[in-house]
Amino acid sequence: MVPADEGEPRAVPAKPTGILRQGVRFGLHLLAVYLIVQFLTMWVAGRVYDVVLPFVQQHQPTVSWFQFVFSHLFAFSFFPSLAVGFMYSEWFRHRVALFVWIVPVVVLAYKFATFPSSLFQNHFAVAFHEYFARGFMIPEFHSYRELFELVAPNPDARRGMEQLHYTAPVYAAIGYSLGAWLPIRFSFPKLDAAVQSLKPSWRPATRNEVP
Repeated sequence: MVPADEGEPRAVPAKPTGILRQGVRFGLHLLAVYLIVQFLTMWVAGRVYDVVLPFVQQHQPTVSWFQFVFSHLFAFSFFPSLAVGFMYSEWFRHRVALFVWIVPVVVLAYKFATFPSSLFQNHFAVAFHEYFARGFMIPEFHSYRELFELVAPNPDARRGMEQLHYTAPVYAAIGYSLGAWLPIRFSFPKLDAAVQSLKPSWRPATRNEVP
């Protein structure tokens, strides 16, 4: 008797090691997104605030540092992540990085859906204002003690911190995934060569490679 499926292609089950490897890669890319928001976003915003803004305006900024950062949170989280995702994808083509935006979006969607509002408020409008609206009015602070004292009573400062924790990772993750997708989809010969020249190498140099 001949088996019914003889001669037909059989589905090859995914190897547990392959799934585990992809899971680890996804976790590392996700961690990179949150690290970008916590460190690179704030660092870039600080350099723009301290150096670029006074140069462009020809005087010291008239708004506080936090007010400036929160008012331009999309730019300071999306574009640095786009650059990091693009550079990393030029070095290592991990397609799993294309889906790193899913977790931050799910987290923000949950916060958006469960944001408290009264019966007399439009829940969507209140939640949208909390996580996406700009228009911050935050005074300057001179110490971390002043900062923590400022966040609690100031609704704009609290709203800005909420956007930093939940909205900025969405901006950053979308930028990171887009940056990882661009080298996979398109070719940029000169830019590819320049970025590849910066790729770190863990292979020790041979005798012939030593200058």
